[in-house]
Amino acid sequence: MPDLLRLLAVTLIPGVLWVLYFHRKDKYEREPGGLVAKAFLMGAVMIIPAGIVESLFRGVLRNPPSLGALLLAAVFGVGLVEEFFKYWAVRRVAYNHPAFNEPVDGIIYAVSAGLGFAAFENVLYASTMGLGVGLVRAVLTSLVHASFSGIVGFGMGIAKFAPRGMEGAVIGRSLMLAAVLHGVYDFLLMSQMMNFYLTVLVVVLLHSVLLSRIRFALKLSPFSNPGDVGVEITRENADDAAHELVLPRQMVADDRAQAARNTLGRTPQPGVLPPRVPVDLHRLTEDHERPDHDDAAQQPEEETEHAIETVLPTSNKRYLVSFISTHRNPIKGGF
Repeated sequence: MPDLLRLLAVTLIPGVLWVLYFHRKDKYEREPGGLVAKAFLMGAVMIIPAGIVESLFRGVLRNPPSLGALLLAAVFGVGLVEEFFKYWAVRRVAYNHPAFNEPVDGIIYAVSAGLGFAAFENVLYASTMGLGVGLVRAVLTSLVHASFSGIVGFGMGIAKFAPRGMEGAVIGRSLMLAAVLHGVYDFLLMSQMMNFYLTVLVVVLLHSVLLSRIRFALKLSPFSNPGDVGVEITRENADDAAHELVLPRQMVADDRAQAARNTLGRTPQPGVLPPRVPVDLHRLTEDHERPDHDDAAQQPEEETEHAIETVLPTSNKRYLVSFISTHRNPIKGGF
């Protein structure tokens, strides 16, 4: 009995602590604890069907005829299988739940499912290979599973609030990206191309990428602070977000939010949100230089103010005029 308690403590408690850590990252409207726990438990259950499917590739994984065969088995027999079942856990438990009401929620639930999957997997490893292995896996492997699941969760968060018809493409791309990264990571471990220190470095990098996903998703939240300028999900940037899941191009969105706060000079009245400015993520990847002969750049500011005055209420006019004046020529193609 004491051995069982030590086993569970070493493998499960770190997973629960990771869940609490990521749950606190949702700073605007945190998810119900019960629903997060369900995602964690459903992720743990998903290791059973995942293990059944992975058994079909066990021969190649244990005795690969070549490195190429090992890589393919790692990507499609491990990475894709595990990421799909973790995605399915979130789909069944949280995706259609009313609490899933902002893009970052996809990351929170997917990370929780990934940590549940990792926790149960760690129990199996620790029971056969010792508590030391279980402890290392509880710290490193759990974070790896969370990072890969977070990529899928980010795609789910974008897809749910994107225009109709975009859901399948965005989720599919995020799932394939996570599967490839997961498979390559496992391939490097199984082929012994990574030592312990390099593995730690990769885990830290993946964790940094996951945090960047969370920060970017929070910028899309409808519950963000009144002084923030949100980024509206459009058909164009939802499609581009599927391509930019690892490192989002959010610098201009950051600059816009800060400049808007500076030019506004005050915090908007409580409960009154400033206009949410659509940002084309594709254009954020282009050069920041704009040709001097660009006709749009030469448009008189008075014309801009007049155009805004005809379509915006007075309460929003001064805000957006100052905003556009500040960002008249920041990137190629303007807004």
